[in-house]
Amino acid sequence: MKVLLVFYSKLLSESELLQRVSEKVNTLKRFIGPDSLYAVITSEMKDFIDKFPDLVFIRNDKGTFLYGLYKGLRKLRGNDVLVLDPFQAISLDKIKEFISKRRVNAFHSLNEHGKGIALFRLIDLDYFIRSSEILLLEKEEEDLSTLMEKVKQDYGIEYEML
Repeated sequence: MKVLLVFYSKLLSESELLQRVSEKVNTLKRFIGPDSLYAVITSEMKDFIDKFPDLVFIRNDKGTFLYGLYKGLRKLRGNDVLVLDPFQAISLDKIKEFISKRRVNAFHSLNEHGKGIALFRLIDLDYFIRSSEILLLEKEEEDLSTLMEKVKQDYGIEYEML
């Protein structure tokens, strides 16, 4: 399983971003291991490369959440992928709950934006990539809940809401 942190341009205005990301990365390194951590960053976040040397970085050219998610999922094709919004506070217990759900796609969000935490199974990953491509053509910015619903509607792939 690989963990993908998706950064997007709107996060630059958050004052506590570095502190929250640092805490999340340290927790994930201990729990999942440093070799499985990936981050999609915008060009304005190049200083993250020096601050978080354990992460593997993927470029988000457009700066939107959906495009960053698309790029990250394409890069991690061939693995189960746990997607995290780096700013949203998610407990270690919630991460453990997601990891234990390896047989189902799962989604959880704490706010109305729909960016939170999602688990994409290897067997269904190509459908999520294809659906995110379609959403990118239709709209510039969407969230995880819209993507999960689109995959369910188009391909009949169920997900569990945690």
